[in-house]
Amino acid sequence: MNRFASLQHWLRPMAVAITVVLVLKAVVHGWQHQLTQRLQRSVTDEDHTACVASGEQLAHLRPLERAEARQLAHCRRILASDYWVAGEHQKALDLLERLLASPQMVAADQAQLSEWVRQRKDRAVEHYRQGELSTAVALLREFSDLQDPHRDTLIESLQVRWNLNRQLHEQAMELRAEERWWDALDAINQLDHPWWRAHAKPLQEEIVTATRALAGQSLGRDGHNGRVRHNVPLDDLDRRVRLHLTRSADPWHAYVQACDELGGVVMSYGPESVCRR
Repeated sequence: MNRFASLQHWLRPMAVAITVVLVLKAVVHGWQHQLTQRLQRSVTDEDHTACVASGEQLAHLRPLERAEARQLAHCRRILASDYWVAGEHQKALDLLERLLASPQMVAADQAQLSEWVRQRKDRAVEHYRQGELSTAVALLREFSDLQDPHRDTLIESLQVRWNLNRQLHEQAMELRAEERWWDALDAINQLDHPWWRAHAKPLQEEIVTATRALAGQSLGRDGHNGRVRHNVPLDDLDRRVRLHLTRSADPWHAYVQACDELGGVVMSYGPESVCRR
């Protein structure tokens, strides 16, 4: 009797465990059946959102049959295109990426992903050109490694170029405050970012006006109380500077070229530069 009681003691938990397993299998089987029906119904109704949702859930529970896998791939393509047209670009890219990871992908899928990535990168770069660095970086960071494995390199190059232009602008501001007009002009002429060039336009105009006034008045005095001046014919220097300015040369390069043509060399003395032979 004791042996029978002991056996019952061990059999009871085992029976409970078996029952739980059978119940779970029944639940999973029932859920698979529902998902299979949903997948077929969504295909018939052309409900691509429901098709992708039910197909992907079913794929997590069991291997899809060949027809089911083809249906899921078709729905992924259509839904990704719908997302892209609706402006939900990252959703479109992520969905197409999942298609590329499946055996149903074709060459056209890879070509489509590459084209969409290119368009999204162009959009990010346009934000960058408009001065919206943070927006551009945020867009680029959304790419996965498969979508753009070089995104971090591009982000770094944009940030480096942005910071260089910011530093050049700050340098031009400091030189302007010190009335080192030619040096300020050289700094501001190195700006190569559209937004920074537009942002610096008033400062550039002020600096150009000052350098033209210096060239026109033949002012070469520096911090040595006027002891160091131009020693080339000032009228000739002024005439040649104006000639080069009419040919679209910027004031600094017009000044350097005019000095060179007169056999001189531009030399820096304190806050100003002079043309000396």
